[in-house]
Amino acid sequence: MDFMPVFIKMAELFLIIIIGYIATKLRVISKNTKVALSKIIINISMPCTILSSVMNTENLPSTSDILMLLVVAFSTYIVLFVIAKLTSFVLRAKGLQKGAVEFGIMFANVGFIGFPVTEAVFGEASTFYTSVFNMPFNLLCYSLGIAMVSGYFLKQNTRQGDGFLVADSDNMYSSHNKNRDKEPVPLSRSKMLKKILLSPALIAGLLCVIMGITKFQGPEFLADTFEIVGGITTPGALIIIGASLAEMPFTEMFTNAKAYIFALIQVVITPLIMYLIYRPICGDDYLLLGETVVISAMPVATAGTMLCVEYGGDEKFMAQITFITTLATVVTIPLIAMVL
Repeated sequence: MDFMPVFIKMAELFLIIIIGYIATKLRVISKNTKVALSKIIINISMPCTILSSVMNTENLPSTSDILMLLVVAFSTYIVLFVIAKLTSFVLRAKGLQKGAVEFGIMFANVGFIGFPVTEAVFGEASTFYTSVFNMPFNLLCYSLGIAMVSGYFLKQNTRQGDGFLVADSDNMYSSHNKNRDKEPVPLSRSKMLKKILLSPALIAGLLCVIMGITKFQGPEFLADTFEIVGGITTPGALIIIGASLAEMPFTEMFTNAKAYIFALIQVVITPLIMYLIYRPICGDDYLLLGETVVISAMPVATAGTMLCVEYGGDEKFMAQITFITTLATVVTIPLIAMVL
């Protein structure tokens, strides 16, 4: 695999973040615009992207092959969960930052960046493999992932950085930092759980699993419609990251030591661990092994920043690690592709 095609693709995606950053600095994008765009992507375009990934896939594999792929794909999240817990311990992350760290390790950018990059590395044959890996991502990111970033699992009087988050058995409050003009918003645990379970992206992920197993992909015109609407997801999400970065001092984008340690674990150590674990499991299926490793080497999912905006998570740290890992993978993913 040549270095340049993958490098160019990663550079293109990174430049969209820069566009979002500049647009916010020029006041083209306001904070209200960012929040509104996040809601549109999370509730409309992202579910369309998820459904389109299966509905527009040609020549679906056999049910047994799909189940094997699902077993491997879901099992990777067990490994990632362990790595996530170890990473938050190493970084001594507390409060909402702990949720951001663990989310960042567990949920790499399978959907937004995964499809164009894996296709550039492995060709069109990888499209369905990436779709299958996207299924557990969608099921877990918009359930467990939301619980992580929102602080759903935090104990009473958990504190984060220069702000605070208060939680008890009945109420959940979003974070409030003195660097922000947000007020704590009370949200009962039952309402938070209901919001998680009724997430449009989670529902779309469940539908994708059903469609993959039953081979029912729906009418073509509907698949095309979802593809068109889903087309705004990737650029929109990357622009939101740029907008979030623009709200912090420029030096803070590069001066957080924890973010660099996190990036090293995310884009170098994690894919190495995945290779060592899944090389004997995948056997001669080099496409499955390659997908497993490359997807684990992706930068932090852009959904993380949007979910922090939506659910009151540590938006600042999430944007930092997303920015740094996206910048790092401009080089690391092409190198991994060459090795594989």
